[in-house]
Amino acid sequence: MQYPHVFLRTAAVFSAIAAFFSIPWTLAGANIALLCLVLTWLLAGGLRQRWDVARGNAVTLPLLALYAIILLGAAYTTAPWRVVMDHWLKYDKLLLIVIAITLLAQDEKTRERCWTAFTIAALFTLASSYLSIWWRLPWSRAQTLGWGGDHSVFKDYITQSVLMALLMLRGLYLALRANVAWQRGAWLAVAALAFVCNTQLLYGRTGYVATAVAVLAFVLALVPVRRWWMALALVAVLLAGAVLLSPTIGPRVALGLKELGEVPETTTSIGPRLYFLHYGLDLFWQKPWLGWGTGAYHGEFCRIATTPEWCAAGSFHPHNQFLFFMIEHGIPGLLAFVAVFAAALWQAARMERLDRAVAVAFVGVACVGSLTHSGIWLANEGLAYSFGLVLVLTAPLRPCAKAQAGVPA
Repeated sequence: MQYPHVFLRTAAVFSAIAAFFSIPWTLAGANIALLCLVLTWLLAGGLRQRWDVARGNAVTLPLLALYAIILLGAAYTTAPWRVVMDHWLKYDKLLLIVIAITLLAQDEKTRERCWTAFTIAALFTLASSYLSIWWRLPWSRAQTLGWGGDHSVFKDYITQSVLMALLMLRGLYLALRANVAWQRGAWLAVAALAFVCNTQLLYGRTGYVATAVAVLAFVLALVPVRRWWMALALVAVLLAGAVLLSPTIGPRVALGLKELGEVPETTTSIGPRLYFLHYGLDLFWQKPWLGWGTGAYHGEFCRIATTPEWCAAGSFHPHNQFLFFMIEHGIPGLLAFVAVFAAALWQAARMERLDRAVAVAFVGVACVGSLTHSGIWLANEGLAYSFGLVLVLTAPLRPCAKAQAGVPA
């Protein structure tokens, strides 16, 4: 009777590894792997033991609370049921994070294999971005030649910038852990190439900011406070060099500053975000306590949009995940989402120094993505953020922190 359970648990682990391998390059493959993960995880049994593992991670309860709020939002929403169910499915990533935590936090070998699977796929993406400078690759979504511009491969440039930021952090981690000089040099090269890819070969301002936040947070989390001034100076020089050498950062930042001073237009990037923020906050203040309900944003935004063009431009999502939760779920939704980030930082604080630096840095990336885009709601970005958080937040805790958390051995 034990053999099926052992087989199913092994299948769940294999599905998780397949999901991490698929996320950087295929949404369909990732969804199939995640479906297999959920089915095998449920059928494998041992749910009480897995709950004990999940409960030992600080982000579990805020994630479940946030999803419960999303479920309850259907009771008073102004949206049709098909939209409500679509939101339930889009936010199922919150539950998938918890499921993945039970597998990766329980077994360090599984976590390392998932990291390896992600790294292989991300390295192929990175190599393809550089090769696309000279050749139009048949599998590359962008067909830009030459230095600069958009060289995103399988995903849009925002999603790829998130993946490259995570690869950069992984490269730094492995370089600092390596005992052999050539391995240290190789992983430092990977981290540098990922950094350059985000700052020189991708087009999104979100990626620029996320990369800067990742580098800054990683360095500050790694060095003692008394040396922060030195670290800040080095990071400032590095980022200034990236800006000066990049053919895209300067023009994109200048365009953004120009848009800030103009009347918002639907065809710009900064302008619509300001428009969505203005009218989104208007919706929030109309119903601050519970919000408009799950899925209600799309219809309510069009109700107050000033023109049909703005309705078409902004009814999909408000380009801000915090604002999204505020509009649909009010103060409880906002507090629950903030609690997820606070819990993630608390989880990181209980790790060893190098693991903590990686975790804090990627939590910063996810926070930037949530302020500039609806990163959790969107399919590709949501998987990148969600499963990136799984990788960095399931690192082993310090022995004293593990004992205090009651994590099972």
